[in-house]
Amino acid sequence: MLHVSMWPQDTGTLFGELESLQDDMNRLFFDHGYGRRGQRSWLTQPAMNVWSSGEGLVIDVELPGVDPKDVDVSLNGDELAIRGKVNTQEPRDGTTYHRHERPRGEFARTLQLPFRAEAGAVKASYRNGVLRLTVPLAEQEKPRRIAIEAA
Repeated sequence: MLHVSMWPQDTGTLFGELESLQDDMNRLFFDHGYGRRGQRSWLTQPAMNVWSSGEGLVIDVELPGVDPKDVDVSLNGDELAIRGKVNTQEPRDGTTYHRHERPRGEFARTLQLPFRAEAGAVKASYRNGVLRLTVPLAEQEKPRRIAIEAA
């Protein structure tokens, strides 16, 4: 296995031993769906940005290298779920990985919406590895102007 470190390792010192231990722990956690410092990796939770647009939410989900046919988006009440598969191609027999950093397998991400959405009006587009979801407010959730009658 090819090992690349940002810093030269000196295992003859306390700091070198600690760095070696840190590298071993990173490999251990990364191989089980965790990244640095125990955070969930992209494999199980792709990164997303979410913002309000006045009419609802816009959600960008980073899915580089993912075929849109392998992604499922569903809305159930106020819960939006995104599931799919990435890089499902298995390595050929007789090949040796020297570095394996790109995730492979299934991913899932669920987002609790702060409102009821208009399910029939949710739009999804995919461009340059980014899935964009536009989730409009349900009609009953939109603010209404109340007319005041003068007597």
